[in-house]
Amino acid sequence: MAFNYKNIFAGAGMTALLSLSTLGLTSCDKDFIDLNDPTRLPTTAGYTDSLSVVTGVTAAYASLQDIYGRAAANNRGLYVFGEIPSDNSFALTSGERLNEFNDFSLVSDNPRLQSQWLVTYRSIARCNIILSRGVGVRLTEATRNRLFAETRFIRALAYFNAVRIWGDVPLVTGEIESIADAYQFGRTPAAQVYAQIEEDLRFAEDNLPVAQTGANLGRATKGAAQGLLGKVYLTQKKYADAASKLQQVVGANTYSLQASYANIFATTNEMNSEILFAVRYSKGGLGLGSGFTTWFMPAYTAAQATALTGASFTGQQFNTVDPDLIAAFTASGSADVRATTSYVLPPNATATTNYYTRKYIDTPTSATDAENDWIVLRYADVLLLYAEALNEQTGPSAPALSAVNQVIRRSRNLPVATPNATVDLPASTTREVLRDRIELERRLELNFEGHRWFDLVRTERNGQNRAIQVMNAFFTRTGSPVRITQTNLLFPVPIQEIQTNPALTQNPGYN
Repeated sequence: MAFNYKNIFAGAGMTALLSLSTLGLTSCDKDFIDLNDPTRLPTTAGYTDSLSVVTGVTAAYASLQDIYGRAAANNRGLYVFGEIPSDNSFALTSGERLNEFNDFSLVSDNPRLQSQWLVTYRSIARCNIILSRGVGVRLTEATRNRLFAETRFIRALAYFNAVRIWGDVPLVTGEIESIADAYQFGRTPAAQVYAQIEEDLRFAEDNLPVAQTGANLGRATKGAAQGLLGKVYLTQKKYADAASKLQQVVGANTYSLQASYANIFATTNEMNSEILFAVRYSKGGLGLGSGFTTWFMPAYTAAQATALTGASFTGQQFNTVDPDLIAAFTASGSADVRATTSYVLPPNATATTNYYTRKYIDTPTSATDAENDWIVLRYADVLLLYAEALNEQTGPSAPALSAVNQVIRRSRNLPVATPNATVDLPASTTREVLRDRIELERRLELNFEGHRWFDLVRTERNGQNRAIQVMNAFFTRTGSPVRITQTNLLFPVPIQEIQTNPALTQNPGYN
């Protein structure tokens, strides 16, 4: 089903807030986002019954594909911001201007900044339209609350990414109907944006089901809202709130670690017991597949590509696994089974000697049409966040150590519920040692899943920002002249948006 919302914004395209001139509701063959009605409705007739609201919510889910990376949207996704600036990865291509993220030489006309802003506010606009128009549609209270809860979860996730990338961003919670309306939105202080994110997630938590099954598998759940809210609290250093909320996820026994680390990422095991929320993609020539296999894989020969993925095509390898991450795995020991899934050196040494991640291997229909979902939040992430919140709040405790030890045991292929004196952190572990171990485990466990840079930015050691400490030490260690300061902890606002909307201003240190 494709709705044409061209009447929503006159003069669309002048700013990302008015970018819905192309707001078609795309389809996907993952059941819960399947739209098969060819009817195209104008905005004035778009929300007249329950089916139209359900369709709108489905379109909001589809917009997350663009945020997390989809070739058809010309957006490479959140890994550009969450991995490339970190010590986990470095960019191999300058044509995409990803190198600017790698060496902190970003210019505000970078197309990756513009595309991320555009798809983020397009997603938010879809959510706002649903929440505005859906009020007038006859629905039971329970149904309306559930659909609005899903919509507000999506909006909260979009804003959480935006505020971590740019800091103060325009906070738009209603439908924009004119260019004049859009020009009223300058940058809202980050604290107010976070307050809205929290409000949306609390509503989602109260109105979402514990589980989604069948055709609804992949839609937001109560646990996903709780887990994301806990992460939002922790990002703001609200440690008591974070610990309380994350404990609700841990104590519910709804999720569990997969026995096999590699199995988390298998396309035959999507939405497994570890996944709280993932952005779902579907291959099949509909333009809704993911490009991660191609974007991360090097330029193999046809025979090598076929042997690895079952399909013959050339990888683009926009970025590669940094040797510094490999060194961290080496220091972790040969028993750490996460290494073999996290990186591999291509056998085709004549083409490249750069490592690449194996977390996104699939047999694609075409070069950017694979099945791999993007995991936004999983149980190992929650366990480590929970341990961090507890440690920052009161210091080491049995629950904090237990949470970390479960992740460590799984990394050694040991039963996660059985204490193991050989690998477990002892009860005598200090707060400082636990801080460092949680940081390390998050790096090794969640590499190339879009978390590393944001983890560093939100944490401190001895009153200094951890991203500045870690990255400058990394640059010194690798012989790079690059050094970062507080300015680099946020990315520049796209210059196209500032030139279009006089209410917008630039982050300090950027033109």
